Amino acid sequence: MADGDEEEVARPTVNIYDGPQPYNFEPVRRMRGNEEIPRADGRQRQINAWSEENEWRVGEVSWCLCGRCRPMETVVESLCCREVSAFWSLVEELNPRPADVTCLTQHPGFEACCLNPFVLKIAYTHFRQDHGPLFLLIPRQYRYTAYRQAIRWAYGVLGRSIRKPLPSCGFNHQTVIPEW
Repeated sequence: MADGDEEEVARPTVNIYDGPQPYNFEPVRRMRGNEEIPRADGRQRQINAWSEENEWRVGEVSWCLCGRCRPMETVVESLCCREVSAFWSLVEELNPRPADVTCLTQHPGFEACCLNPFVLKIAYTHFRQDHGPLFLLIPRQYRYTAYRQAIRWAYGVLGRSIRKPLPSCGFNHQTVIPEW
């Protein structure tokens, strides 16, 4: 081949853009001196506003619709199962729905899922496998596990550090755990 007869080899063009650039449009952190300005997200603002409007619920049970609630120490805990759609929908989904079921705690699945010590032992074993042991006395371990079971039953998996309050009537049921 002669020097003038060389053909140009077509090379593919490389685009500088390699896909999505994460965090490109994140808001800049606001600072006050050397400390960050705390921001309440929209959900927390709703909770705060609801709590201020419903301070009267603390120590009362007149807000109870199911007849099984007890006075609670905080506004957030002063909820009836009928006020929380995630819990009340469990009762409404019963087919056929017995007429005498007026509270989540009367649901046939409540005791089986949230209060049965054998179910709680298995659920705690699963929790311990994924997250490590809770360094609590056995009744407290099972009380925590019962809370997790009730929340998972109503809401499904929420994610890390996301908490929902149980209705007041759910607090009335203390699990009696035998010492294993």
